Order: sequence, then C-alpha cells, then structure tokens
Amino acid sequence: MHVVPHTHDDVGWLKTYNEYFTGANSEAAHANVGQLISEVVNELLKHPERKFTYVEMKFFSMWYKRQDKDTKGAVKQLIKEGRFEITMGGWVGTDEATTNYEDIIGNFYTGHQWLKNEFGVPPKIGWNIDAFGHT
Repeated sequence: MHVVPHTHDDVGWLKTYNEYFTGANSEAAHANVGQLISEVVNELLKHPERKFTYVEMKFFSMWYKRQDKDTKGAVKQLIKEGRFEITMGGWVGTDEATTNYEDIIGNFYTGHQWLKNEFGVPPKIGWNIDAFGHT
C-alpha cells in the first residue's frame, strides 16, 4: 500500500490569501503555504520514491512565479513524472455547498488554463479534497 500525502490550503477563510501564503497573522491560523510548497518540492527532490498531490493553483502560481529557473525546471520534471500531481486544479478549492455550478466551472477553467499555459498538462483527477457536497 502507498500513501500519497496532499494538502488543501484555503485561499480565504481565517486569513487573507497573502497571509496564508506568507505565514503572516499566525494568531488567526498557523499556515505558511509558500514554505509548505518549498518544503514539499525539496523533499520530493531528495526522495525519488515519494509523491505529493496539490489542488489550489492560486497558491501554486504565487509560489512558482517566485522560483528561479532551476527550481521551475525541477518542478516541471516532478509534474511530468507524476510525483507532484495536480488533482482538481481549480484556481481555489471551492466550498461546493455554497457555490453556483457556473462559479465552480469558472474556477476550474481558470486553474486549468494556468496549468496548460505553464506546464502543458491538465489534471487527470477531479477530486476536490475539501468538498462539502456538490451543488
């Protein structure tokens, strides 16, 4: 049996998306998504047997834009190998109990377009890690 770790990082809940990304306002919630992604990539590069899944393209795009050419190349290779796998691939992980289906589709479209433009790959799995029921 294999366990493939994942994370779901709310783009907006207890803090702003910038606070979640940078780790600011830790009184509201302990989260530093930028550091989390960096650590995951570092561990994947050190351990070729490991895999990871990720869903929110807003945070991933923020992180990716800040990386140097070598890191971007390494991440592209991890994605190509299926070791850093994008599931769902929406711009955010929607709370599907309170959104309109058109909003969900637009969310997927935005994230998938970014993935297509940057990596040339769409997600193969549509699993939403933090769903509260489908609209």
